[in-house]
Amino acid sequence: MPNLNSAGGSWVIRFAALKQDSSPGNSSASLASSELSSPVAKRKVDPAYPLELMRQNVAGTVILYGVIHSDGTVGNVRVLRSVDDRLDQFASEAIAKCQFEPAMKNGSPVDVEATFWIPFRPSRAKSDF
Repeated sequence: MPNLNSAGGSWVIRFAALKQDSSPGNSSASLASSELSSPVAKRKVDPAYPLELMRQNVAGTVILYGVIHSDGTVGNVRVLRSVDDRLDQFASEAIAKCQFEPAMKNGSPVDVEATFWIPFRPSRAKSDF
């Protein structure tokens, strides 16, 4: 997904089935035979990237963990790799506001774990003056 606040790249989202209990009925073989469809973004919220931080060259890729719930909301957001406390906060707030078509397993919506890689790179805008 494009990051409108970054000249250097787009979001990368990776997801996996949320681990369920490990009771005998939930063997890895039976889980592997089920098809899991990916969640699809319905509403993406780009994080704030204030001009002041761009001018200070505060840049990098924030990596977040979250759970995309079966209702399409994102919860349990936490920072896995920090860049700057301010950018981490902007990225976390943006992810929490996103909305997804949920992942589906055996025809039913399910929760999935996801990592979100959000680049913050100041644009090198050319001036026409």
